Amino acid sequence: MARPRKVAHGRGVSYEITYRVDGRMVRKRFPTLKLAEQALARAQVAALDGTYVFRGDARMTLAEYAPTWLASLRVEHNTMAGYRTYLKCQVLPHLGGRAMSSLRRSDINAFVGTLVNKGLAPRTVRHIYALLAMMLRSAVYDRLLTATPCYKINLPAIPPSKLSILTPEQVTALLREARPDHYAILALGVGTGMRQGEILGVRLRAVNFLRRELWVEAQAKTPAGGGAPVISERLKTPSSRRLLPLPAFVVDALAAHIEQYGTGEDGVLFTNPRGEVWRRGSFNDSVWKPALRRAGLPHEYGMHALRHTYASSLIAAGLHPKVIQARLGHKSIVETMDTYGHLFPEQLHETAAVLDDLYGRSTALAL
Repeated sequence: MARPRKVAHGRGVSYEITYRVDGRMVRKRFPTLKLAEQALARAQVAALDGTYVFRGDARMTLAEYAPTWLASLRVEHNTMAGYRTYLKCQVLPHLGGRAMSSLRRSDINAFVGTLVNKGLAPRTVRHIYALLAMMLRSAVYDRLLTATPCYKINLPAIPPSKLSILTPEQVTALLREARPDHYAILALGVGTGMRQGEILGVRLRAVNFLRRELWVEAQAKTPAGGGAPVISERLKTPSSRRLLPLPAFVVDALAAHIEQYGTGEDGVLFTNPRGEVWRRGSFNDSVWKPALRRAGLPHEYGMHALRHTYASSLIAAGLHPKVIQARLGHKSIVETMDTYGHLFPEQLHETAAVLDDLYGRSTALAL
């Protein structure tokens, strides 16, 4: 970058700096040499550390940037549909006309407050904020912003939800009341804690009967825009792809199901009466809810209750949290503990007993 150049003109003298960043030439003038030198020094530092923002880019609005950002994402079709809905209905109506460089932390806090005042659920507010934060962080990477304003934002707390957990007696009643062609589906949920989509997407190739194992490698999904459900090998997270041990009662149920009903296209184990992949809503209406009614169980329970029941059973048996995380396919132990941490025993007095066993005798001798 060249030093400031003195320029004489009709109004007096100014000092011009010129420099190139990312192949683009920038020229600016200042009334004093000191201001020009300071601006040049800042530009040099920003160009070196990758934080330089061109004046024209700094005026780009959130609405102008949104299409570019969405096009850069590699997410599931349903996820993209949700992002577009949040942008169209919540983010852009409030902040779309603002230049991204003009947004401050106070603006983001005010936006979150607006969502809360509209009566949106805390979890929904957090999802919308996360979308906005992702977009502004991407703008920093694209050198449209020097820093994101999404910093220490006051987000609404998510109240602890009451988990739907079945007792052993209720599980027995549910399996007893299952129709023969649906028994293996419910048994698989009880014995593995798999998500509903993962269960409905199981193919024969994923089951190893000799080793009594199942590889979670696909799920049943319905496109956001409608259409027939499909088997997708893109799971919720990378950690969702996991190997599960199968209890003997599940292995027996799967073997009996295949012998009696065969498999659908591509080896899908569980199909609807037309031999197609189950749509989750149709499955719930045709299979899950009727089974709850026949077993005398609360009708508001979703099939996720089997997943919660599986996790609580492992916790009651004293399995390590990391083992439970792996079986459930959670991306982190934090997710496991946030969901099920309250089910672990406090072991208050056991803590003191452990330390007494280790050190009590030696400290007594020292006294």
